Amino acid sequence: MRELLTKKASRTNSYKVVALVGEDYKNYKELVGLIVDYECPVSEKAAWAMNHCFEEGLGFFEDYFEQLVPVIGSSIYSDSVKRNIVRILQFVEIPEKYQASVIDSCFDLVMKKQTAIAVKAFALGVLEKMVKLYPELKNELVAVIEDLLPKASSGLKNRGQHILKRLK
Repeated sequence: MRELLTKKASRTNSYKVVALVGEDYKNYKELVGLIVDYECPVSEKAAWAMNHCFEEGLGFFEDYFEQLVPVIGSSIYSDSVKRNIVRILQFVEIPEKYQASVIDSCFDLVMKKQTAIAVKAFALGVLEKMVKLYPELKNELVAVIEDLLPKASSGLKNRGQHILKRLK
C-alpha cells in the first residue's frame, strides 16, 4: 500500500488503494496508520484514499475516531489530511465521547485565517450537524459565520449563508 501511495498523486492510484483496502480490516488499519504517522505526501494521499473508501461505502472509518479526531485539532497535519477527515465527519454519527473535541477543533479550523477554504466549509457542515445535538451552540456558530462572511470566498460565503438560513 505504501508503495502505491508514494507514486504520483492520481485518482487511478487512489482507487488502487481503495481496491486494496476494500473491506479488509487489516489494510484499513494500515491506511489509518499511514495518515496518523504523518509522512508527507504519503499521509495526504492515504487520507484521500480513505475519503474515496468512504464514498464507495467501504472501510471502517467509524472504528478509528480515537486515532483520527486528534488529527483535525493538531497543527502538525496539513489541510489536505484534515479536509478528508472533516469531510467524512459531516456524514457519520460522531460518538458522544468525541463530540466535544470535534466541535472545538471545527470552530478552531473555521476561525483560523490560514485554514484552507474547503476545510472551513466542511467544518461548518460538521458544526451545523452538532447544533442539532447541542442547540446552545447555535448563537456561537451564527456569530462565527457572520464574522467570516465579509472576507470569505464566494464558495464559503454561499455555504455560510445557506447554513445561516437553516439555523434561523
